[in-house]
Amino acid sequence: MTTSIRAETLSLPTSRLGQPSNVPRFRWQQPIPDTETPPNFGLSAEESNHGFNWGKDSILPYQVSDDYDRDLRPGSLDVIVIENARLRAVIAPTLGGRLLELKDLSTGRDLVFRNPVLQPANLAALNAWFSGGIEWNGLIPGHTPFTCAPVFAGVRETPRGPILRLYEFDRIVEATWQIDLFLPNDSAVLFSHGRIVNPSDTARLAYWWTNIAVPMAPGTRVLSPADYSIEHIWPGNNLGRCAFPRDDWDASYPQNWENATSVFFRAQSAPRLFIASVDHDGYGLAQCSTSEMPGRKFFYFGDGEGGQNWMDYLSRPGEGDYLEIQSGMTPTQNQRFELAAHEERDWTEAFMPLQLDARAHDPAYHTATDHAANAIDAAVPADTFADVDAFLREQARLPLGVRHSTGAHWGWRQERLTGAPLAAGLDFSVETAGDYWDDLANGTPIAPSNLMDIPTGIAVSPLWMNRIKAGAPTWVGELMLATAALDRNERELAHQHLAQSLALKPSWAGYRLEALLADNPTDKASSYLRAWNASGAPPELAIEIAQFFGAASLSAELKAFVDALPVEIRSKERIILARAVVAANDGNYDELERLLFDRPFATIREGETLLSDLWIRLRRGRVEAQIKREASAEELKADLKANPVPRALNLRMHEIEET
Repeated sequence: MTTSIRAETLSLPTSRLGQPSNVPRFRWQQPIPDTETPPNFGLSAEESNHGFNWGKDSILPYQVSDDYDRDLRPGSLDVIVIENARLRAVIAPTLGGRLLELKDLSTGRDLVFRNPVLQPANLAALNAWFSGGIEWNGLIPGHTPFTCAPVFAGVRETPRGPILRLYEFDRIVEATWQIDLFLPNDSAVLFSHGRIVNPSDTARLAYWWTNIAVPMAPGTRVLSPADYSIEHIWPGNNLGRCAFPRDDWDASYPQNWENATSVFFRAQSAPRLFIASVDHDGYGLAQCSTSEMPGRKFFYFGDGEGGQNWMDYLSRPGEGDYLEIQSGMTPTQNQRFELAAHEERDWTEAFMPLQLDARAHDPAYHTATDHAANAIDAAVPADTFADVDAFLREQARLPLGVRHSTGAHWGWRQERLTGAPLAAGLDFSVETAGDYWDDLANGTPIAPSNLMDIPTGIAVSPLWMNRIKAGAPTWVGELMLATAALDRNERELAHQHLAQSLALKPSWAGYRLEALLADNPTDKASSYLRAWNASGAPPELAIEIAQFFGAASLSAELKAFVDALPVEIRSKERIILARAVVAANDGNYDELERLLFDRPFATIREGETLLSDLWIRLRRGRVEAQIKREASAEELKADLKANPVPRALNLRMHEIEET
């Protein structure tokens, strides 16, 4: 059977995913604290090169997606299917090009974890993320900013069969990425060719990891060549070199890990790098790649209650068990790689079903990995892989014949801003929005109608700021210059541009920046309230204000603010949580308990402990109300043991201390 690529509609229970927020989120507003880059323990120069620490980077100009719920309803999704007689792959171009399903047609089994629902949760750099399938993570650290966004997709016909191309323009690195998916006729191997193009005259630091969600069950083992591993088990959760798989216990079985864990495999002398996940019978999925991808890793939420809850939370109870096997352009995920000026970087990956015999679970780890290596070599011989890689490198620079979906306007705008195409073979043309950003990109005067309100979208790069400065001053332009300056922590310059913007036209966004620039809580509160009372203030601004009052321990102000909000705003999830904090501060434990179980919470951050912390405060209040004095640590520990954090509130990444 020859390979076909076709459009289909997939029926899938779906929760609501609203529009991205138009409120810029700055680096200090990220959920991961901005801390100093930690030391590492025993890592080589290669394993430390271009290292970074999570929480230090801005996500601007990207917009956070935090307006979603957990109310599943019947839904449909436009997908593209690649199929031959042996494999079926289902791709969602409106969700970052995620490969949702990869089915081995000879067995009828799913090679990747196929999530039965589409239900976002707060795990990505831009908040909303969902589990399952294969995701293409670049060019900034973390889950791709296109996780819940459309990307460009189309088909190129070739003498060897059709290729499905996924691509977009990254606005932080200001480079393009693409994935070309190729399933040869009658083959059980799906090839993925990646290409990153830096069109700039300057070098850039970029990031890429391919994350493969695979089914997890008792007895699942991860196999990848390893002389040793790098893990987050050292003081301060820092990376360090470890023996693998251990002398006293076998770390290659994810179920042996209680807490969430990441294991990076290191085998610099291996003739071919690969990673595979196989079940207790030796069946599963294997991935290998060309030498450009030295990184291999597995991630598991852990066998503890919090991690198990997370997997159900991302899916349906009892249906969410999965782990991730990953492949990256660097040895660890705490690193970037350098793209020279005008450099193009290519790599090829292969995904295939794997059936091993009893040696898959040999107690000698290297015996098991050697067995897997031989099976992968038989499925994809080195000369075959080299031939497909060369073919795909040539095809990657040639245009598509048919385009199935379009991504954002920003690639098209960048080409007009610079006057040059971004990458050969990639078509970023879209129907113009005719808005403020299009006027700027085209170098034309800003239409008066485009200065009536705050435009949709954000820009902070020097290219855009220089174009703004080249034109006549406007309140929108000065607001964007202030935003970009604050993102660079140039506070005095941000003050200057903000003052000009507010003088030309007061706006909620301007007063909000004024609050962020204020030096003391009183001035911040005053500016925030001006922003909230200004025309057009969005609901997410109320959430930010409530979080400010809470973080500043202004309990009375927090209570007054949330009590005065309109009903539709008071029902927002983060406002409900702010009301729960007020109830805890006031000692109103009946109200606190009611609010904790008022609804299923959708936006709790990975590793965030607010829900379980509030439960512990509730239990302390109940105990002390009963004994009519301050409870001792022993009494609180005993009560928490008798009244553990309810499953719905336990989304920690590590097990709870009972003190």
